[in-house]
Amino acid sequence: MSKLKHNIIFLEKISLKHIDLGWLEWVNNSGNIKVLNRPPYRYNKKQLLKYLKDLKKSGDLMFAVRLKSNSEYIGNIRINHIDYHNRNCGYGRLLGNKKYIGKNYGQLMLYKICDYAFNKLRMNKIFTPIYSDNLRSLASNLEFGMRISGHFKNHFKKKQKIQGCILFRINKRRVQENKKKVRIN
Repeated sequence: MSKLKHNIIFLEKISLKHIDLGWLEWVNNSGNIKVLNRPPYRYNKKQLLKYLKDLKKSGDLMFAVRLKSNSEYIGNIRINHIDYHNRNCGYGRLLGNKKYIGKNYGQLMLYKICDYAFNKLRMNKIFTPIYSDNLRSLASNLEFGMRISGHFKNHFKKKQKIQGCILFRINKRRVQENKKKVRIN
């Protein structure tokens, strides 16, 4: 697979319009429901409107990810648990547009998260929990250079069962070191 340039995607603040542009469909896709760190139920428009309202109250940041070439909306990223004192934050990403899955766009989204968190928010470290059975995300994070910080057994309820997750983290220096190794220019 050839390298992708990180500047082929851009971020815009998530808004009401994104619900109808694909977000509602993506969060209700059965494949996505399995890997989202949220209760595994189907969302409706009203619930996503509440999600947006709650997002503003929480101080978390959420962005729509679009292609520069044609402004196509391909997914979302969220920066959460922002701790300005200790300079770390969490993140989440959803590559919703299926035609871009498996083509390194998840890595580009992760690069954009790091760029925003490290250069705009001045964070030292970012982290994320991932279901232990989300093999695609586990592989993507490891390929990007994320390090495993811990294993949490019986941490999330999923399909009426309690299951584990793996906590990943990365710092700015490691992102710069690994940029040449992953398929991002």
